[in-house]
Amino acid sequence: MAKAVRLFHPITSCFLLILSCLVFLGGCGAKQGNMRDSSDAYWLLPDDDGASPLTSTELAVLEDKGEIDRDLPPHVRKAVARQYKYFLRQGRRTMSVFSRRAEPYLAYARQVFRSCGMPEELAYLAIVESGYKAEAFSHAGAAGAWQFMKGTGEAYGLKQDWWLDERLDTYAATEAAATYLKKLYGDFKDWPTAIAAYNAGEGKMRRAMRGSNSRNFFETVSRNHLLDEKKRLRDETCQYVPRFLAVTKIMRNLGRLGFEPIAPEAAPRIVRLSVRPGTDLRAMAMACGLSQQQFDSHNPHHKQVITCTARTTNIYLPEQMSKRGMAYLSSPQAGSYAGWHAATVTTSSDSWEKISRRAKVPVKTLMAVNPDRPKLKVGHVVLVPRSVNMSAKAVADVALQQRGRPKAGKNTYRVQKRDSLWNIARKYNVSVEDLKRWNRIDEKSLRPGATLIVGMK
Repeated sequence: MAKAVRLFHPITSCFLLILSCLVFLGGCGAKQGNMRDSSDAYWLLPDDDGASPLTSTELAVLEDKGEIDRDLPPHVRKAVARQYKYFLRQGRRTMSVFSRRAEPYLAYARQVFRSCGMPEELAYLAIVESGYKAEAFSHAGAAGAWQFMKGTGEAYGLKQDWWLDERLDTYAATEAAATYLKKLYGDFKDWPTAIAAYNAGEGKMRRAMRGSNSRNFFETVSRNHLLDEKKRLRDETCQYVPRFLAVTKIMRNLGRLGFEPIAPEAAPRIVRLSVRPGTDLRAMAMACGLSQQQFDSHNPHHKQVITCTARTTNIYLPEQMSKRGMAYLSSPQAGSYAGWHAATVTTSSDSWEKISRRAKVPVKTLMAVNPDRPKLKVGHVVLVPRSVNMSAKAVADVALQQRGRPKAGKNTYRVQKRDSLWNIARKYNVSVEDLKRWNRIDEKSLRPGATLIVGMK
């Protein structure tokens, strides 16, 4: 039976946090910094495209410091200012969209990082990564709100197979990101360098630091031009930390900067349910009163219309639908596809009608769980009962049974001494493969006196 926990209890272990099932709640917090010496005039300069200087309110927000952006070197402060101005001017609409998209996840993400003893402002890193878009994909192969590459995702517990891609599970990916970032912080000993390594890769970051004889990200950026092309950090990485710091300042002060405020703590609660293998997700959505599109928006990590038939997986529902969902999961119908599996079509002569006859399952049922496979082709992967034989031989045997067996005498032949399947096939103008399939024999099992099927009606 599925279980749902409705309150988040802070814990000290990130590992235990990742394993928990819960309703995602959280708080918000901001730290106000002191005004910087106004003699650093470059903070007031317009952007390269002529955008206006910062207003007094915008400058005050720029001075708002959190745990990660204390004591920035001058060249980094200037880079932060330019990123900040961009998102207040040309990128304002983008910032607005991203902040609204982040709203449902931020309370939970902040609590994840706090529970792991990490700065909660790290929750804003997914805005820089993807704008908190759960189904974001990069050209390099990164996926999800936290843009995990395949190997890194697998290393931090995000399953990726034919059934699902947990990189698209924003809640699970947040937990994985917290674990990964904590590991990077342990490696590099400061947050800006750990954040840069999240973008560039820890190996790339180490090589750049060693090559420039630097202790951290800031020093590496200041000496980046001295490195050869292989060791040099990409411009994307050099701007990544300033962009994150700029976005963080804006997110902590949306209302002051004229953006529509968000209320992550008031966002609708989402419940994580553990579901049995082979759960019909369409029936689940219907039982909860959700359209398939609504259900999929909460569960983009599931790639099929039923859950993995080999293991338990997670789904997410709005809290008000959780009782209906749990009731469905307790019903006999919930595990109706537990005995099914993914199988490969091996012959072009196979069809849903033939599979239906072998499986003793209506074609309508087969088509319902394979909506993207109206016609079968060799190599297609389809969902069928485990008892179904998908081999080419099984398909041929069913065809043989449907056409009927050959009549005695006219369509059979008694094997003589020195006969071979080749000369028998040639005599009756059939293929050796047909003889093998019809008679379920091979050359070694051919015996004088045996009666072979050599033709059809």
